[in-house]
Amino acid sequence: MKKEIAGEARLFRKSEKPSEDWSCNWHYAHSASYNSIASTDAAGKWCIFSSSVEVDEHWGKIRHAMENDQLMCAKVSTALRSMSRDGHVICVYTRDWTDVQDVAGARDVLRLLGFVAELGYKRDIDTVNGVYGPGEWYLRA
Repeated sequence: MKKEIAGEARLFRKSEKPSEDWSCNWHYAHSASYNSIASTDAAGKWCIFSSSVEVDEHWGKIRHAMENDQLMCAKVSTALRSMSRDGHVICVYTRDWTDVQDVAGARDVLRLLGFVAELGYKRDIDTVNGVYGPGEWYLRA
């Protein structure tokens, strides 16, 4: 008879809902016209911070926009990744942070989806270089 370790069932539980998934750190999605989430020096992302109560609804809106080819690709932190943090983060990617139309276009889509509060935009190169805290955001809009 196998002795069950407390919390083991919860720790490895897989779910389509980010708020309930304990099997991995991130869920990924992309539009039909984009088939890879790759970090490059030119890539960047809008960061949406969500509570555990709101993250599944927010992720659903983002995924729907990608299914309609309005956004390129995104990832969301799961319950496992957010375990020691205050809530979740959804990263909505753009190809090139120097492409003002692409960056602003993604922000416009996010506003139409109801993400009207100010969001931070971060270049992937800054994430790679460990830029966090003061000066973290390349752009706020």
